[in-house]
Amino acid sequence: MFKIQLFIALLFFMGIKTAEAQKNVYSDDIVWTHYLMRGQISNKWYVHFDAGYRTREYVNKESQYFVRPGVIYYISPKVNIQAGYAYFNTNQFLAGYPEVMRPEQRLYQRLTVIQQAGRVEIRHRYRLEERFIHNFSKGVLENGYTQSFRIGYQIYITCPFNHAKIKENTVYGILADELFVSFGKKVVNTFDQNRLAIGLGYQFTKGFGATVFYQYIYGQQATGTQLYAYNAYCIGLNHNIDFRKKEHTIPSK
Repeated sequence: MFKIQLFIALLFFMGIKTAEAQKNVYSDDIVWTHYLMRGQISNKWYVHFDAGYRTREYVNKESQYFVRPGVIYYISPKVNIQAGYAYFNTNQFLAGYPEVMRPEQRLYQRLTVIQQAGRVEIRHRYRLEERFIHNFSKGVLENGYTQSFRIGYQIYITCPFNHAKIKENTVYGILADELFVSFGKKVVNTFDQNRLAIGLGYQFTKGFGATVFYQYIYGQQATGTQLYAYNAYCIGLNHNIDFRKKEHTIPSK
């Protein structure tokens, strides 16, 4: 466990030093709001939906919004796979056109492996995205899409403080790191971004919880020279719903 924390701390330190060494780094303070719903429809199948709205210069300017439906299949209690579609619309301020929103459509696949070490849960998430980004030139959207691919690995660690596991009325800590790499014919920069996060969660009921956390995001444009370093303040709501039909028993007379 200590080795994992040390590795993440080293990634964070290296990311800061790399950003400091660059002369052309755009810095900003951003706010991410996020809603995630997971609905169980059978013992192994779930439907998934999440949506988010993101701003920059704290909340003064729009940065991005998205919706992302999908399905999840549990191979075992500790391993699941997920696939779905996502629609993103992103402000092009890094390209010098702050009033232009550029649509993107994605297909995505994920594999999640869960480990338990006492009360600490460690999630390893492997992600593949097929991205179709609306063509864009000199501040104007053009017909057609540019295709690229992105892979990501996330380690996500949670530890409940006031209970042995996360259940109703539980406060828990969050530590995570996620690395993204892009590739494709039009991709010049393979490194996409790294996100290091630390925060807290609170599980109100069995099906509803919230998280607040800070992320340090360091990355670069796929085809440009612009590097960026964000302080991201994130607020999330998590909603688990059981859609399975309940069995009704006939009371005895």
